[in-house]
Amino acid sequence: MIRNACMCAAFGLAAIVGFVDAKPACNVSNPSADPQLAHWPPSAAGALDAMIARNAHKGRYAVFDMDNTSYRGDLEESLLAFLEAKGVLSREALDPSLRIIPFNDTASHNESLYSYYQRLCAIDDTVCYAFAAQVFSDVPLRQLKVYVDELMALDNAIDVQYYEHGVLTNSTVSPPTVFCGQVELYQKLMHNGIDVYVVSAASEELVRMVASDPKYGYNVKPQNVIGVTLLMKDPKSGSVTSARKQIKEGHYNERDNMDLVMTPFLWAPATWKEGKWAAILAYIDPWKRPILVGGDTPDSDGPMLFQGVDVGRGGIHLWVNRKDEYMEQLNDMRTRFAADQKREGLPVWAQENWVIVKPDDLMCRA
Repeated sequence: MIRNACMCAAFGLAAIVGFVDAKPACNVSNPSADPQLAHWPPSAAGALDAMIARNAHKGRYAVFDMDNTSYRGDLEESLLAFLEAKGVLSREALDPSLRIIPFNDTASHNESLYSYYQRLCAIDDTVCYAFAAQVFSDVPLRQLKVYVDELMALDNAIDVQYYEHGVLTNSTVSPPTVFCGQVELYQKLMHNGIDVYVVSAASEELVRMVASDPKYGYNVKPQNVIGVTLLMKDPKSGSVTSARKQIKEGHYNERDNMDLVMTPFLWAPATWKEGKWAAILAYIDPWKRPILVGGDTPDSDGPMLFQGVDVGRGGIHLWVNRKDEYMEQLNDMRTRFAADQKREGLPVWAQENWVIVKPDDLMCRA
């Protein structure tokens, strides 16, 4: 049994998303009916229902972050820890270009890759966002997909060690857990003719392995998954390409890429912070704004949340409130940006049309 196939929503939506092996656990008497937002607070569901009804079948689209927005947890962080524990990733196999700073070794301890990643984050998020995608280079996509599925099926957290304020600390990192509420929302949007895109600060290829695999319920078109893109190489021919290049040229096929390997070479734009909004302009539409943007991190998701949402058409800023610190930061941004918009004579949308939920609101329930 797949741990993260939604115990209620994804099973109930099995006929919609193509997960034919699942036994429905919810009452979905008519698979062709409009999916219900059963794993949402009533007020949030009502606001989303109204927005969707207003924008249905009009060529609109929605954009979601993935980590901690569409599921609980961080795919790259947990996969790094998981594959390091399995011996698939190691310091010895790390591409030399990714040895940005020295490892913090002592006479009795060699620093782990996971700890190294955390210290890169302490320098700046921009450094570790790139590293978290690049560290998986040289592992064939086909094998990475096997590992991602193994990770998603884990019932336990993964032991890790890292330095916190210079002190070696023991901790754990949990694999991602699907939000049934988001599975429902993805399906409802698509059922009503609203395209769903993912714009993630994680590796595009890794995120696609979850977002586009029907067994996890999201069922996003593979070409609609946008993330940190790395140049990929064919080990047999030596030719290089990227999914973004293939999609632009009109010959992308997810399955045909499975024997390619990612290199450490980054494609642009980088899909974090302002780069998320740049990715929407570059890969989705330079003028048409999304009618929903979902996120959970002020710095990384803020630019596409505040720049993107078409509030004039009833669009919604969807916020998954997982940290009080982040909520305070977001509220400050809403106030400041509304004042900035007013000063510049722009529509004052920064404080309008917010749907705010807690992660527990979206979790799968029996």
